[in-house]
Amino acid sequence: MDAQYTRQMAALQKYHWWYEGRRRILATLIKTIHPKTILEAGCGPGANLEMLSCFGAVSAFEPDEFSANHAAQISNLDVKTGTLPANIPFDQSFDLVCAFDVIEHIKDDVGALKALKSRVNADGHALFTVPAHQWLWSAHDEINHHHRRYSRATFKAALEQAGFEVIKISYYNMWLFPPAALIRLLKNALGKKETPQSDVTMPAPYLNKVLRALFASERYLLPAINLPFGLSVVALCKKKSA
Repeated sequence: MDAQYTRQMAALQKYHWWYEGRRRILATLIKTIHPKTILEAGCGPGANLEMLSCFGAVSAFEPDEFSANHAAQISNLDVKTGTLPANIPFDQSFDLVCAFDVIEHIKDDVGALKALKSRVNADGHALFTVPAHQWLWSAHDEINHHHRRYSRATFKAALEQAGFEVIKISYYNMWLFPPAALIRLLKNALGKKETPQSDVTMPAPYLNKVLRALFASERYLLPAINLPFGLSVVALCKKKSA
């Protein structure tokens, strides 16, 4: 990931509407499974560690040294450096293994998912998020060093190939999908060349509050239904029964 963007994430992750909204959605899903031990893979500069610590004892790892150090500093957790799929710096298994917007960064996505499955307790769960729809590919994906975006079907296939039983898989970030998709389609139709840059900037305080409330409102829908479209995919899984 671009070093400048990594530092931008660290500066924005506590209050930016996207990070806050995603945390509230993920927390609602985690509440349904009651984990006591949690591993976050690719924790970045620590955006989710405080939220995850509300549910159990958290371990985390991250390949980027700056991000790992920042995450450890703000969370007071022992955040280790490590990579997927070859170098997970924890030998034990966990009630919940998480990777939030991580798998798209890894060339061997199925290999990474298999490695994470090996750290899930027999009765444990895994929770993943990934960006949706390859046709939404943009300069934001390039600066983040993404290898791909997923449909719900392609991510489910990768999870099942890795040996997971998919309990729930849904699109999310639904309310903001129509304007984002329209902008992307118009840029593609006009052949507009983008300079690689991040989509994540801090809006004005009032707009940040409105966007956070709109995005986070999906937490009331997701436990009951699968959303039909969205900018991202979320999946809750277990190991396949023997």
